[in-house]
Amino acid sequence: MEEQEKKKRIELEQDMSWKMYQILTITACTANLIGTICNFCIHGTKLPTIICGICLLMIVTIGIIGWTTKKVQIPAVLIILLLVWIEFPYLYYCYGDASIVYLVLGVVGLAIFFPRNVVIVSFTVTLLEYLVIMMSSFERPSVWRNMDEAGKIGTTLGSFVIVGVSVFAMIFELLRSYEEQRKQLLSLSEDLNFAANHDPLTRLYNRRYLVNQVNEWICKPEKSFWIVLMDVDDFKAVNDTYGHGYGDDVLREAGRLMLEEMMGKGIAARFGGEEFMLVFEQDDREQVLHSFRNIQEGLRRYSQNTRQMDITISGGMERYEADKQLDLLFTSVDRKLYTAKNNGKNRIVE
Repeated sequence: MEEQEKKKRIELEQDMSWKMYQILTITACTANLIGTICNFCIHGTKLPTIICGICLLMIVTIGIIGWTTKKVQIPAVLIILLLVWIEFPYLYYCYGDASIVYLVLGVVGLAIFFPRNVVIVSFTVTLLEYLVIMMSSFERPSVWRNMDEAGKIGTTLGSFVIVGVSVFAMIFELLRSYEEQRKQLLSLSEDLNFAANHDPLTRLYNRRYLVNQVNEWICKPEKSFWIVLMDVDDFKAVNDTYGHGYGDDVLREAGRLMLEEMMGKGIAARFGGEEFMLVFEQDDREQVLHSFRNIQEGLRRYSQNTRQMDITISGGMERYEADKQLDLLFTSVDRKLYTAKNNGKNRIVE
């Protein structure tokens, strides 16, 4: 179970890393392509256009390496470093407040893509760099800030659209991944709960669960119920003659019959080996006997159909009344089971 959970967790983490890498490369390439075109239209082949063009080529190259190798951690870090430590500060220096949202996107990118063991240091370095860039831009404003009103509006809107789409895509993927992990954890919890309370072979409740359940019923005042302890007759001979594989099939079929018979009546549990216990919630003796005979007949039909033989089952039944101790109840029903065995098997003793 632990190995299976570990494998699922690794697969989910790899899938999330790959999806986030796709979002990073696509949005980074798209944003740089748009930025290069816009800068060319505004400034021609001057420095802002050249910087955006170089960043675009580097991101495309790094992105292709990650897409082809499927090893995305290092390419993702390189792209983030290029954007956060070079391009975003330069864009802010060039255009000022119109591109400040890129600095916010850079911080988000660090938190998402950087390894956890270095993210705090990287964030501190980035924050210091951004403060220096902001102070420098106030003291020595860039010549590229002298745009007309339409250029400023276009730059601001373009920045918000690019950053908004990028952040939305990353948060959407993170939430999708979180939801997938939550579902897997719920499924794992259910599997672990089932494994803790059930016998893996027969899918019936195990002895631990049965004892806890009976103890709860005993605590209820004036509660009366029946228990039946059953044992497959000559089970060792079945194993010796037909093999342990068939023996397991017999136990599984017995468990299926008991589960079907006890639905809405109580609980069925594998008590140990080839022993089973039924606990009937209602104080109805005839119902107990009827259910036992149904299980007897079902197991006989199964053995006739599979090996042309009669596999029988013996049992002891005991009624619980107030103030009777659980260990004495089990001891009494155990004695009755062995009485049934010694009296010819294939019967139940009250």
